[in-house]
Amino acid sequence: MTRSEKGVSFSISSVCFLIYFLLKPFYIFDSGTLQPGDFFLLMSFAFLVYERKRGLRNDDYVFGVFLLCVIIINSIYFLIFRSSFFVKSCLYYVFNYIVILCFRHFMYNKPWLNALGLVCKMNLLIQLAIFLLHKGSYWEGTYRYMGTYTDPNQLGFAIISTLSILFLLKDKWKYLFVLVALFLIMQTSSSGMLIALFILVSMDSMIMLKRAMDNGGISYTVLFLIILGIGGVIALFMLDIIHIDWDHFRVSDKLNSNNSVLQSFINDRALNVAQDHPEYFLFGYGEGFQFPRYGHQEEMHSTWISLCYYYGIVPFCILLAWIYSNVRRIKLEVLPIYCAIFLEAFTLVNHRQASFWMIILLANVCCRDDSDNGYEFYDVLENEGNKSA
Repeated sequence: MTRSEKGVSFSISSVCFLIYFLLKPFYIFDSGTLQPGDFFLLMSFAFLVYERKRGLRNDDYVFGVFLLCVIIINSIYFLIFRSSFFVKSCLYYVFNYIVILCFRHFMYNKPWLNALGLVCKMNLLIQLAIFLLHKGSYWEGTYRYMGTYTDPNQLGFAIISTLSILFLLKDKWKYLFVLVALFLIMQTSSSGMLIALFILVSMDSMIMLKRAMDNGGISYTVLFLIILGIGGVIALFMLDIIHIDWDHFRVSDKLNSNNSVLQSFINDRALNVAQDHPEYFLFGYGEGFQFPRYGHQEEMHSTWISLCYYYGIVPFCILLAWIYSNVRRIKLEVLPIYCAIFLEAFTLVNHRQASFWMIILLANVCCRDDSDNGYEFYDVLENEGNKSA
């Protein structure tokens, strides 16, 4: 971004990144291949390298070490099994690293963050419009809606993470988009994403209520509106105006299974291989996606457990160290966002989505004082970049 007397003008690289994030939900080609949005990410990175003639800042060298571990471990398993899935998994992390490098440069500018918030709202409204126009897809002909994505859980996390970015940016319309998010998540029948949304909204509401009481108490008008709103929602459910088929969430199946809740979770996420071969926690199993090995018909779904299992305890701790370095100073007001994202990740880590890493990086912005925003963010970035150069 460049500074001018009248304000801030966006660079080509920053505009390309916004276009990438807007187009990211649209899967035109086969899943796992380059999509139209990915080309704009590569353009953003190329233009950023050109614009930053003194060299790119790299505050994320720790993640670079983790990426190196990913490449080494997956390359070893590629040589053993000759499966392209190990190469694809490396490429996903390479693209994630590009997202991290680019976003680190753009996120300190408040006008650009405002533009990002606009893109987030457009993404949510576009998904809602696609559903209302009956243009979206369903998972293998079932009731589980996945919109323009290739998996209902993928859509669910995209909705949650996009909403989380709006919360981090303190968008004044965020609770309006909570309703949009709730409606879309209900269509995906993703219980994990529904729990994440509940954690986000309930914790944020409690913090808002506490702040209001600390500032002299909550007014009777606000209290009346809260009670009226809750009562109205309950009435809509009781009159069956809003109907939710909870069977689609398979809650009863998960709780009433002959297995324990833990074993049901292990079976559902295909973590049985971790039970049978725990030694791979030491040196890694490799991330092969749908490539079956060692008598197991399917690969593990991505959880914190499986990430540790894919690459071993040491690379996993390196990844955790990078995450901690970014989120260690988060304030109470943004705690609901990170609780929702990280707790939900115990059931499904969506580390292949750019928004997962963007939310982690945004903790660096949200931890600054309110006076440290807008141009001040960019000035700090420029000064530090000049020193490093």
